Order: sequence, then structure tokens, then C-alpha cells
Amino acid sequence: MTGAMASFALVDMFVKLASASQSAGQIIALTSAAAFCLFALWERHLGGRLLRRDALNPVLLIRSAGEVIGSIGIVMALALAPLASVAALGQAQPLAVTLGAALFLGETVGWRRWLAVGLGFVGVVIILRPGLGDFDPNLLWVILYIFGLATRDLASRLIPAGVSTQFAVAWAMLPMAFAGALMMPFQGGWHPVDGLGLFYLTGVTLAAAAALWMITTALRTGEVSSVAPFRYTRILFALVIAFIIFSEVPDLFTWAGAALIVGSGLYAFFRERQRAVRG
Repeated sequence: MTGAMASFALVDMFVKLASASQSAGQIIALTSAAAFCLFALWERHLGGRLLRRDALNPVLLIRSAGEVIGSIGIVMALALAPLASVAALGQAQPLAVTLGAALFLGETVGWRRWLAVGLGFVGVVIILRPGLGDFDPNLLWVILYIFGLATRDLASRLIPAGVSTQFAVAWAMLPMAFAGALMMPFQGGWHPVDGLGLFYLTGVTLAAAAALWMITTALRTGEVSSVAPFRYTRILFALVIAFIIFSEVPDLFTWAGAALIVGSGLYAFFRERQRAVRG
């Protein structure tokens, strides 16, 4: 999980750099198509078949839909808003998973964890600052990201045992490539890709492939209450990158909101682990 978070932070960096010369749709289309090829070849190398009925499993379809929605949200956010703010706001995603697990997977959530989820979303409001003069509407794309990726992670828990991680990821990349291609005509069409742009896109593809494999493996094979708190290492990687590469320093509201989100999330996972031990 920690390796996945470091890789996702690199994905964010390369996406933001690439967005200076390419549209969000083009970035999604090209990198998703490349990632699909990587995971499809991997599945074939291991003796698996990509074209089989498992691709139509409702869990995989829901997972893929969440991946598409979340990817559109994060790429648009990174193209339009500061990396530090996007990273801080994105830390609410694990809390959304807790909420979704209670609503859709039947997991028991006590009042303390509900309180933690509520406080976490107060942190989201503090970072967004709706109604104030420095409210950045571009950060609302992160809300779409949180919803999409929470859906992906909840579905990842239900992937059938006979479906490999690379198979599941490959079939998520294909609809993402189509979604990116559909976005392109509305964002100026094709943008030429120079050598530097190709380097950024390659960085996105390789870092995203590594991150997706690691996070799916972590969620499928690790105890969720043990591995999930390590999601919060992403903000450490992201803030270092934001400062070194983009010279971004979060303001007081962003720090306060991020602290509330991370603190609430860690408490929620701590309570979940306590309940599991008692059970």
C-alpha cells in the first residue's frame, strides 16, 4: 500500500506536468491504452485469457466504472488546481470507503466511526471553503475522484478469487481509454506530443501500472484494517513533490483540513481494528 501511494504521487506529478501541453482526455486515453497493453500482455504471459466471461462480472464492471469516474476527476483536478490542495482533499477517499462499506457491504459502523467520518468531511469543507473569496471550484473535481475511487476499492474487495489482479486492472483500463478519447473533441482535439510530453506520458503509464497492481493486491490479500491506514502516506509523498517540483506551500486552511481528514481516518481505522480484534 505504501508503494502504491508513492507511485500514485508520481502519477499526479507526471499528469500535472503533462497537462501543460495536453488535454485531460488525451492524457487519460493514451496512458490508459498503454496500461491496458501492459496488463493484457502480463495476463497472456502468465497463461491467462483476456477474452472470457469474467470480464462481464458485475463486480468488475462496477470496479471499472469507478476507475473511469475517479480517473477523470483526478486528472481534471490536477490540470486545474494546485497539487498540494488536490492531495490534501483526496485523503478523504478512505473515509468514503468506510461510508460505502457501511451502506453497501453491510459492515457494522459504530457511532465513533460515524463521528470520525463526519469530522473528516468537515475537513473537506475547510479545504474547499465554499462561499469564501478564495474558493477554488476546480477542486470539486476531487469530489468526483473520491466517489469513483471509493467505488473501485469497494468493488475490489469482492473480486472473485479466480480473477487475477492483472485481468481486473486491464479491463478497467480499456473503458478509461475510450472515455478519454470521447473527452478529446471537447478539449481541443489532438495535441501534438513532443519528446518531453512523451516522457511525462510514459511516467504516468508506468507509475500508474505499478500503483494499480500494488493497491489491488494490497486490498485483495492484506487485512483491510491493517493496510488501509497506509493510504495516508500519499499526502507525505505528494506534499514533498508539490514543494520541490511546483514550489507549492499549502495555506493554513489546507493544513488544518488535511490534519482533520487524516486524523479522523486513522481513528476510524483504529476503531475498526479494535472491533475486529474483539470479534
